[in-house]
Amino acid sequence: MQQRRWVSYIYRYREFVRCEIAGFIKVQRISNKDTDVTRIRMGMKMYKEYACTCYAYLLWHGQAKPFTAVQFAAGERDTILTSVELPWSNPLGDGVAFPEYDGVYFVCDDGEILAGIWSTERYDLRQVQVTDRQDGLVEQEEPVLEYAGAGTKPQEEPVEEIPQIPLPSDMANGYEEMLTTYPKLPLFAGSQIVDGVKIAPQDIGKLDMANWKLGVNSFLAHGYYKYQYLMLGKVKMNKAELHVIGVPGIFTNKERYLANMFGFRVFIPVRKTKILTGNFGYWVSEIVESEKLRVPHQVNVVS
Repeated sequence: MQQRRWVSYIYRYREFVRCEIAGFIKVQRISNKDTDVTRIRMGMKMYKEYACTCYAYLLWHGQAKPFTAVQFAAGERDTILTSVELPWSNPLGDGVAFPEYDGVYFVCDDGEILAGIWSTERYDLRQVQVTDRQDGLVEQEEPVLEYAGAGTKPQEEPVEEIPQIPLPSDMANGYEEMLTTYPKLPLFAGSQIVDGVKIAPQDIGKLDMANWKLGVNSFLAHGYYKYQYLMLGKVKMNKAELHVIGVPGIFTNKERYLANMFGFRVFIPVRKTKILTGNFGYWVSEIVESEKLRVPHQVNVVS
């Protein structure tokens, strides 16, 4: 039996910029007189607050062609391993042999993007054309929960463990510093928003450690990818002034359902209004402070 194999990292991308390692891909060719197949073994370590499907595509000259999907259970923290076998010479029936592909591109249904690229070709993921057709996905093996290794470049076997994602260092008075120095958001008369600035998800690391879980909140990530900013500010609710993080969006019943699932239960419109539906504003969550844990205030939301 002849075998060819290589291992590559899977990286998480934010704003199409490559960030930390999220897993690995191991490609192995198995050929004999009866068969010639590619065995693709993938391991990803991602935390999802709610069940999520991650669609995998083979990259070929800027095109993303679907071949399987990986399921993540809610709250799963172990590395999910999955294997797929495809023909070596023409895996997707499009006339392209497997060695001609450039890597694997992943799109989760919560908006998260990952990729493992072994080609020397430079990739701008913003230019990738994703095939929406999901029929014909290869059935994957039953996922196995275990911890797995990864390699940095094509090699015979994985030799390293997947590094743990480093947590940002805590910063005293990070909230006040950002509110003073970051770009201000416009304020409107009569609004419940007292003050607000634009921040990015990585800025959550400047807040108290108790807030860091928002860095893996899928609803927050989806809102950021859509509007390219989050709101950090002060709002008036029930005669109190609260410090909050806000996810920009337009009020609809569907959006309210999703926001509630991910812990953003209050919608604050940017302008004073009695009818929320169709108006722009922020789905907010109160910031947890180090000196005391506040109990979220209940607000009557008019739809």
